[in-house]
Amino acid sequence: MTLAGACSEDATLYCEPAREAIVSWNTRAASGELYIQLLRAHQPDGSWLPYAHWSATGRHSFSAKDGDTVIETDVLRTQRPFDGVRIHAKGVEFHRVALATPLRNAPSNPAGTPIELDVPARSQYVNDERGWCSPASLSMVHAFFGADHDVASTARAIFDGAYNGTGNWAFNVAFSGELGFQAVVGYLRNLEHAREFLECGVPVIMSYSWRSGELPGAPLEHSDGHIVVLRGFDAKGNCLINDPAQNAIRVAYPREAIERIWMRNKGISYIVAPPDLPLQSLF
Repeated sequence: MTLAGACSEDATLYCEPAREAIVSWNTRAASGELYIQLLRAHQPDGSWLPYAHWSATGRHSFSAKDGDTVIETDVLRTQRPFDGVRIHAKGVEFHRVALATPLRNAPSNPAGTPIELDVPARSQYVNDERGWCSPASLSMVHAFFGADHDVASTARAIFDGAYNGTGNWAFNVAFSGELGFQAVVGYLRNLEHAREFLECGVPVIMSYSWRSGELPGAPLEHSDGHIVVLRGFDAKGNCLINDPAQNAIRVAYPREAIERIWMRNKGISYIVAPPDLPLQSLF
């Protein structure tokens, strides 16, 4: 994870060689557009690609392509490794820009000491059966920190018109930034890495999917993508999770099952934290 602080219009972020990345940002600007250009050997390589548009009337992502480089909603992928990105935003000043690339992950051993954050419980099934797992999870964490926005209003704030949904990871943390939080999309190494955030008082919003039989006690037989809040671990190291698709919301899932399906998604997480937390040090 590479973080840049306040910057106006342009930023350059470097990373270890990678073939995948997610760029996220925090700004209170009412409108803007974000463009990305890859760096190889720390030099620009390829065209500027549109990444995001936002305005008072809505926001949307792009599906862009340049040679073997593609942007699919919120994830940038390419066949040839890159070691940085240039970011350009039209008429926008950022409070924070983050470049996340996958980390080396390995199964973790439970520390054995239980920990639990008192994250409010909220359902993703509000008003209809859309299944707003991402806004529900985001709303829970905002409420935990004292910024109480209901699930429906959160869904409206993060809706991606091109994706036609609320699951754009970058848009979720962008909204958190508008509320005054420091928020990033990041790749975590394993559940012990997640524990480091919990010990700082920060819940971890996790993204994973599962096949039939992979997640004991799951709300659905299978899922191509789901967002939940990791709020702690019990004495056996099992995961205490706020699952917005469960009737009870607050559940415990087997540690090994959660780590396996989450690591298959490379440990993708939203981190929403108070502005004074030294976030870079946790990555």
